[in-house]
Formats: sequence, C-alpha cells, structure tokens
Amino acid sequence: MSVRWVLTHMIGQYARHNGHADLRREATDCQVGE
Repeated sequence: MSVRWVLTHMIGQYARHNGHADLRREATDCQVGE
C-alpha cells in the first residue's frame, strides 16, 4: 500500500458516506440541497 492509495481510498469512503447522509436528509425533510 502506498500513501497515495490510502488517501484515495479515504476520500472515496468519505464521499460515499456523505452521499448516504445527504440522501437520508433529503428523505426526512423532502428538500434537495446544493
């Protein structure tokens, strides 16, 4: 594993979790955010 691989993996995981949180928020308040 290289530092580059670790950073890429961490950024991907962070983005995926943020996407899930945004979908959950939109489902609860019925508004689409920017």
